[in-house]
Parts: sequence; C-alpha cells; structure tokens
Amino acid sequence: MPRLHRFPCALLVVLTFTLTFARAQQPAPAAPTEDYVRAHYTKYEFRIPMRDGKRLFTAVYVPKDAAGGPYPFLMDRTPYSVAPYGEDEYPMRLGPSEEFQKGGYIFVYQDVRGRWMSEGTFVEMRPHIDEKKSPQDVDDA
Repeated sequence: MPRLHRFPCALLVVLTFTLTFARAQQPAPAAPTEDYVRAHYTKYEFRIPMRDGKRLFTAVYVPKDAAGGPYPFLMDRTPYSVAPYGEDEYPMRLGPSEEFQKGGYIFVYQDVRGRWMSEGTFVEMRPHIDEKKSPQDVDDA
C-alpha cells in the first residue's frame, strides 16, 4: 500500500474506535415504564355494542390533568390484541411515539370483531357493504 494511503486508513480506524467507545460509554435512554402511563392516564374498558348485537372490546386511556380537555384522540383497531386486559393493568407506552404519549391525547384501542376479547366472527379484510339491508350486514366501517 503506498505510504500516502496509509494515513487516511489509520485515521479512519482510530475514529471508528473512538466513536464506538464513546457510544458505549453513554448511558442508555430510560426504558418506558407502565408507571408513567399509570401516573398520567386513567384507563377505562368498554364493550361497545355493534348494530348486529356483537360487542367489541375497547380500552380507552384518558389524560389525567387539570385542563379537562378537549383532547384529540387516536384510535387503533387491531386483530393483534389490545392487552394488557383489566382496568388496573397498564401497557409500557401509548401511541405511535413518546411525543404523542406526552402530548395530551386520548388513546382508544379496540380488538376487531371475533378476535381476543371482542365477540363475533373474525373475517380478514371484511369487504365494505354500501347498502346495509339488515343489522346482520356488518363491515369494518
């Protein structure tokens, strides 16, 4: 290797080592805990009746603060469970990011029809019904 190319290579190795070592010395960011969610939100659980009589399990997290609202809300309907179940059980975090969790949002999580704590029969990608002729005509709209 020509002598001219050795210096940049050596410098690159030293910088890589230095950055790796410096990154290893930084304290890890605090992991989210359910204590934060419990301290800042009140959890409610509902079974919301649909037009066909089936009830969908819904967990709602409302901010605890003196402002009293109005609050924006985010809703997530999922076939993958809205656990933990039980009004005294809280998740590690809420929302798509920590900014939303600290931003004063109401979070609404719902198990889709026929999954986990919701009643009914699960149909993946249930098609939309424009003109519902009876309460048994259901879709995810």
